[in-house]
Amino acid sequence: MLKDINKLKNILSEDNYTIVIQSESGEILTSNDRGVKTLMKIIDNNSSFLKNAILADKVIGKAAALLMVFGGVKEVFALVISTPAFDILKKYNITVSFEVLTDRIKNRKGDGLCPMESLCLNIDNPETAYEKLKEKLNSL
Repeated sequence: MLKDINKLKNILSEDNYTIVIQSESGEILTSNDRGVKTLMKIIDNNSSFLKNAILADKVIGKAAALLMVFGGVKEVFALVISTPAFDILKKYNITVSFEVLTDRIKNRKGDGLCPMESLCLNIDNPETAYEKLKEKLNSL
């Protein structure tokens, strides 16, 4: 199955999703969940879906990038990506393209750092990030 990041970019923008993922087998999953919820759900329920997948996402912070590495994603596109997220994806040899590179991802109010980005700022291990994010999301 031919995978084309441009096709996913079009679906992301035309249908106004927050994330579009194409599995290695060609199955496409879309979501309007915010933050890392979609990635966490996939990892918890069908982790093989992310192995060698490509995805397009509106916003990728370091937390999401670490989950993408943990899941085995091979290529990503972001409308907005933080520098720490970009660095993690490159470190793990994931192909990355984006429209806007920013220092950090802000919280929804815009008055501080995204809590998930903040949680993962000093974490570079994808498995550790997954465990910390799972703890955090379960406590909410």
